[in-house]
Formats: sequence, C-alpha cells, structure tokens
Amino acid sequence: MIKFRQYYVTTGELKARVSYHLNSRTDGRNCVTIYAKDWCRTLGKIFREGYRNETDSMTDYFEQGSVVLFEDSPYYQAAKKVAEMVAAKRQAKWGA
Repeated sequence: MIKFRQYYVTTGELKARVSYHLNSRTDGRNCVTIYAKDWCRTLGKIFREGYRNETDSMTDYFEQGSVVLFEDSPYYQAAKKVAEMVAAKRQAKWGA
C-alpha cells in the first residue's frame, strides 16, 4: 500500500523523498506530478509503472525522475489531497 506524505511517498519498507505539483501539463489534463528528490531511484521502485527518468548527467542535478498520476489512477485522489495541502502551505508562505 502506497502512502503519500508531505515530504515523501512510502510503502512501509521503501521511502522516497518527493515534491508534488498539481496540473502542470500544457495539454490541460488534470494530474499530480511527483518528482523524486534523491538519486537512489526509490520512487521508481515504488511506482514501477509510470516512473520516468529521461535525464542525463547534466540535468540529473535538477530532476532525478518523476511519476505522473492522472485522474484514472487509483492513487490520484490520495496524491491530489497531499499536493493540494503542499500547494496551500507554499501559497501561505511565499504568496506564489
């Protein structure tokens, strides 16, 4: 069972530090994009389906990999709830 927390995603035995972004697609599809913060590829072990790491050694410093959860994903609602909470905290702190 995958659990979504403010700073990480976990299965209980695996834990990946992440950041969440809501609806950041240019095509307008509703989604939650989860970006890994570590180079250990744990997010890819948690989400075997849909994990992407299309970076090279020059861009790996900024992005280690990501998962995009669309509305038809069984994890979408849980991830969206956490992503909205993170966005609200970011808005309150930075106003952006």
